[in-house]
Amino acid sequence: MRTASLAALAAAGAMLAAAPAEAAIMMATFYGSTPYGGYDYAGVFGAPGQSLAYKSATVSFTYDSERGDGFTTPTDDFRVGGTMWGGVGPILSAKVTIDGVDLDLDLSHYSYADSYGGEWTWLFGRTPTAGNNDSSLSALVYHDAPADLSAPFFVYAYGSGALQLYKPDSWGEMLAETEFEFGGLEVTYVGPSPGAAAVPEPAAWALMIAGFGLAGHVIRRRQVLYPIAM
Repeated sequence: MRTASLAALAAAGAMLAAAPAEAAIMMATFYGSTPYGGYDYAGVFGAPGQSLAYKSATVSFTYDSERGDGFTTPTDDFRVGGTMWGGVGPILSAKVTIDGVDLDLDLSHYSYADSYGGEWTWLFGRTPTAGNNDSSLSALVYHDAPADLSAPFFVYAYGSGALQLYKPDSWGEMLAETEFEFGGLEVTYVGPSPGAAAVPEPAAWALMIAGFGLAGHVIRRRQVLYPIAM
């Protein structure tokens, strides 16, 4: 009994160690501030015509690690796509917060998410306007990235980004623009990807394997106590 249980638990441990990360909806939040040079022409983040320099800022992207096209290798996890190609991109929504004022952005036209192992986490998206000037948002942090868009983590690391916001129904009228300097990045789990296959969780695998091992032991014991008549 003890031998069978130990074997089952060992098999469960091996399964858990080898289990790949499942596709998931994640949120990447970049923490930092705005350097010199940004400007709020239309009052998106406060009074019209104000400078956006030297203000606290966070940029967050909610993304699906399975959506869009791309590839996953031992050194890079990359997804890209959008309605411009008749498909979908990985970024589901995005938010910029400057000095406590939130701005939600729709980046479904084109977006990508990249976790390049040992190098960076980089997200970018854009949407067109009537004047063919794309509103865009980008954020990049250099760090020992996990090469897995589904991996949660927090890191203090340097990075940068930019926001260019154009009026949707005009020919080139800019609403706001600024750059970002980041000092931290947090990636958190939001929920399972709708496109992910229904696969048992690691804990469920462990219970299943342990149960198979115990069931096998009981069957063998019964065969010894009650041999089948030939």
